[in-house]
Amino acid sequence: MSAVPGDPASVSACASTVRSVAAHVEACGEPLASAVRDVSDGWTGRVSATTRRRGGSLAAATATTAAALDHVAVVLQDHATDLADLHARARRLDERVAAAGLDVRDGRVLPRLGVAGEADAAADRHRADLAASLQEELDVITARHARRRDWLVGVLRASTGELAAVSHALRRG
Repeated sequence: MSAVPGDPASVSACASTVRSVAAHVEACGEPLASAVRDVSDGWTGRVSATTRRRGGSLAAATATTAAALDHVAVVLQDHATDLADLHARARRLDERVAAAGLDVRDGRVLPRLGVAGEADAAADRHRADLAASLQEELDVITARHARRRDWLVGVLRASTGELAAVSHALRRG
């Protein structure tokens, strides 16, 4: 089991889907914006003004939504790339831990359970020093993952808030 949770391929697939939806929303919004501009030619009055205002609001909301989705797609793809790098680093660290006769349990680099050989104070001291060094590397990997994950969650929350505000504004008319 990796010290870094998450599946980079799934995150990348999600980013691809979000980017596709953003492109579709943008493609749907362009004809709407054009139609709103065209309807203003030769049509005057209160109904015309209301139609143009609401249509313009919808076209602007569509553009805002597409931009927000595109931004989320970029962030997700960057996260997938970073997550893949962290997985690779964790795998290399796991190999070094195993080669040193150690295990990673609950995020800690510890000696393997069982008899490891003859009692040797120098070998034990060397293994403890190596375990401490490997623990530092593991801590760096897990801290980077936690920071990156927390940042991603913040971006997604901000995007949710932005899209909720757009939706609310459209419902108000």
